[in-house]
Amino acid sequence: MYRDVAQWSSVRHQILQDGVSIRQVARERGISRETIRKMLDHPAPKPYKPRSRRYPKLGPHTASIQRMLWKNATLPPSARMSIRAIYEHIRDQEGFRGGYRAVRDYARPLAPNTEYIWEHIYESLVSLEKSRAIEFLFLLSRANPPVVSAQRADRFFRSTG
Repeated sequence: MYRDVAQWSSVRHQILQDGVSIRQVARERGISRETIRKMLDHPAPKPYKPRSRRYPKLGPHTASIQRMLWKNATLPPSARMSIRAIYEHIRDQEGFRGGYRAVRDYARPLAPNTEYIWEHIYESLVSLEKSRAIEFLFLLSRANPPVVSAQRADRFFRSTG
């Protein structure tokens, strides 16, 4: 069905106000008479409503995907899993039989905003007492792979003064 509001209004005006026949408007504009009748039944085109996506094969694996995406957000970019890697993991380790595209389409809108997460971590870090904050930073540097490597920390402190 047509979505162009200007054309919709023009067709309605031509038939209802000017008295032009449906057959003539259909011939002039190259639109079927049935479509024109629908235009006459409704004052404006129905708004586009995207179909909801369903992932029946992915259903049992959505929790794993969400967990991996959330974990990714706290890792440095070099240590994050790509959507392809997530797909291969659930295919090889969990027996997923669907396609990559289903995983990609499901995961993209769910990927957390990493800036928000790091802001939250910062707020948590500054609210800790000094010894606990140092302990937390120490844990970050000991992760595998380390979130904060010694070289990276040295470069950071040299650049800040």
